Order: sequence, then structure tokens, then C-alpha cells
Amino acid sequence: MVVKDFAKRSWWRRLIGRLEVNRECRAYTYLGPMPWFPAYIGRIDDNALAVEKVEGITLRFAGDIDDKREDYLGQLRTAMERLTELGFLHLDARAYRNVLRRPDGRVVFIDLAGSFWIPPGRLGHRVLRRFIALYYEANIIKWETMLAPGGDPRKGQAKPPRYVHGLVDMWRAWKRLRNETR
Repeated sequence: MVVKDFAKRSWWRRLIGRLEVNRECRAYTYLGPMPWFPAYIGRIDDNALAVEKVEGITLRFAGDIDDKREDYLGQLRTAMERLTELGFLHLDARAYRNVLRRPDGRVVFIDLAGSFWIPPGRLGHRVLRRFIALYYEANIIKWETMLAPGGDPRKGQAKPPRYVHGLVDMWRAWKRLRNETR
């Protein structure tokens, strides 16, 4: 079990932590049990929650990427398609530290504090569903790059201003989704 606890932090960090804990608890409750997330154990108090401890390593540093790249990308795509259907945005799914590989090879997302969701059937879901799909397709493109044979081709290059890679990936995702609908 992992406990995310903000009780011993400064007053302002406890305040922000309380909001994060509340949001993360609501996210786990909304999603229910899913194979791509650690099991939600429960809220301990206003400042803490408990989730299953995920044994594993960050997917980006898994030793078997060359052999299982397509399997990992397939798992990521399946998870992101399901999250799109639910109107759920895991806003840190692009961050390599938030996607782990369990010893059994299953991909798991962690840290739902920065998530956002609009339940299906609501006007917001109907309006934003295409954006959510676009967002996750951009995530897939980033993961395709990070899991590329031989490693991330962008590694070692001068880093562009913040969000440039994200915008480029969103553009590529838009083109890919547009071509799929034709």
C-alpha cells in the first residue's frame, strides 16, 4: 500500500494537498476498478489517501521495450480509448514517470491528482470528446517516440521551449485522426 499524505507539510501545502487528495479520491471513485490503475484502497483523512503499491519500473526504462514495444503501445492505446469513452483526461499521461510496467508486463498509470473528467451523456462530453481523443492520440505519438527502437530520437538534442513537442504531437495526432475518418 502507498499512502499519499500531506499532513506534515506546511499549511499552504496541506491546503493544496487536501484539494489534490479530494480530486484523486473522486477520480478513483469515478473510474472504478480498472486494470490500468492501482487499486484504490480509500481515503484516510482530509490530507491522505491510500492506493495499491505498484511493483514495477517506469515503462520508458523497461528492459524489454524492443521485444514488447507493440504490446505496450497496444495497452496504452486500449487504456486511452477506454478513458476517452469515459470522458476522463489523465493530464500526466505524457509524463514517463507516471506510466509503470508491472513485472507481469501490464502497463499502469499512476497519480490521478491532475485529472479531469466529464461523464458521458453530458453536453461537455459531447463537445469535448473529439478533443479528448486528440489529446490521447498525441500521448500515443509521444509514447511511440519514447519507445522507439534505439531509444527516444529526441534525447540529447537541445530542448525546445516548453510545450513545443506537445503541440507538434497534437498536430500529428489531428492529422492521424483526420486521415482515419476519411
